[in-house]
Amino acid sequence: MEKLRIAFLGSGSMGGAIMSGLIDAGYPKELISATTKSEESAAAWREQGISALSVETTPDANALIAGDADLIVLGVKPKQIVDVLRELSGEVGKNAVLISLAAGIELATMASAIDNPNLIRTMPNTPALVGKAVTGIAPAASASQDAIDATVTLFEAVGTAIVVPEQKINALSAISGSGPAWIYYFIEQWEKIALEQGFSEEDAKKLVRGTFDGSIDLLAQSDEEPAELRRNVTSPGGTTERIIATFEESDLKAIFAKGLAAAVARAEELAGK
Repeated sequence: MEKLRIAFLGSGSMGGAIMSGLIDAGYPKELISATTKSEESAAAWREQGISALSVETTPDANALIAGDADLIVLGVKPKQIVDVLRELSGEVGKNAVLISLAAGIELATMASAIDNPNLIRTMPNTPALVGKAVTGIAPAASASQDAIDATVTLFEAVGTAIVVPEQKINALSAISGSGPAWIYYFIEQWEKIALEQGFSEEDAKKLVRGTFDGSIDLLAQSDEEPAELRRNVTSPGGTTERIIATFEESDLKAIFAKGLAAAVARAEELAGK
């Protein structure tokens, strides 16, 4: 992928995270280009050495930037995907790989807007900013193996990637795409509990974030499964056992499953189902 030109059409939170991760990973800036909504954000990318145009000042920016790109990452909002693909129709190479970051927009919908075999749906997450993204990749049946391999390589530059059939991408989006929000929300509530127990904000952060960080590192370095590591902390008849029992009584698993189902339903709404 070293010589492939990559165009990011839309460089908001997700597209911008991946682009920043690529830059930090040492990918040549001269092979990266981008479009943005505002001229201010385009100027900010140009200051970092990225060729960037805004649709605010250049209405056909997407077609101009994507014209000679090998990989085209569609980072616009789901409702804009079809319009952007229509802009690109006839403007991009026949072997260009069109990679959507949009939740809910199906490959069939993409194919209805542009005649290109290399259509790929993806769902990364924001840890791309620190090189630890987890990305699901769902290629069209018509996509070449080279196109799939290039997409995997792109996202492995900012973390890990797995290839899945399209029917799994909405569930994956809820699990890993939205996953950071699950974790941050959990930490947010955990710190509130610490504050309510009289700890200072600084100490609450140390207690919660330090515990979370250390536990994740222990899990990463251990051969044991999470359930076994949890049991190692849960002495029979002890305080931790009471905490876990309370979670079980509240059916925390069912709450998580309900959240995932709501996310999948929303993705299907975005797809027009």
